[in-house]
Amino acid sequence: MNFFKFLHKSSPENLIWEKKDSGVTVQVWEKEDRRELRFGNHIMQSVFSRLKPDYLVLPYSRFMLLGLLFCPEPKSVLHIGLGGGSIVRWMHREFPQLQQTVIEVNSAVIEAAHLFFELPQDKRLRVLCTDATEIMPTMTEKFDIIFLDAYTDFGAPEEVKCVEFLRNLRWCLNSTGWLAGNTWTMTGDFIEQCEIWKSTFSQVLEARANRKGNVILFGSQLSQLPEKKEFEATAKILQKRHQFDFHKMLRELNKVK
Repeated sequence: MNFFKFLHKSSPENLIWEKKDSGVTVQVWEKEDRRELRFGNHIMQSVFSRLKPDYLVLPYSRFMLLGLLFCPEPKSVLHIGLGGGSIVRWMHREFPQLQQTVIEVNSAVIEAAHLFFELPQDKRLRVLCTDATEIMPTMTEKFDIIFLDAYTDFGAPEEVKCVEFLRNLRWCLNSTGWLAGNTWTMTGDFIEQCEIWKSTFSQVLEARANRKGNVILFGSQLSQLPEKKEFEATAKILQKRHQFDFHKMLRELNKVK
């Protein structure tokens, strides 16, 4: 084995920050140029490359961006769950006029995102430290895209998977808006989740980000989906503009039956 490759593989990872809030221990681990946000049971929540800070390292986060197929130039975006803020950071850079709102219940996650994951701080980004299930029924704003990626150290809370919460999110979408939700197939309730989404939205699509684990669901109240050739044309534009292989990801996009 090449000696330098050996050193690379054997280099240790270090716990560089830890804080507990809302009953969850939030940790930041570092190995060479890679930083990871983890919760107390060492479940990885977000990955950040210090050499490429705007690159979306985890495949599921790139698949979440398939929401741009439906809205290539969003003006307003809501994020339920922050993590390391990878998608927030990427959207902030790629869309200079975009207004983003983040709802994150854990103050330690917000602190870590600012300290270690280069979360932007300016007037185009509003971060609310509150429980999404409590604030959503009171929100009056409408959004082009809502990204739902709310996880604790034991998976997604039941409160953010129920019909009532999804209906609150639906109400906060513009008439042509879409919800993009990160779901986890290993918990055993994925089929049930699909049924809940289908009972909430007129259109529900899915994209498998990997063979086991993350499946991204997309929901909208549109009466009819665009033609396949329209998606392909939009994917071509997005790929050229944002340097992601939207065509490859598009092949994984299917209607939920």
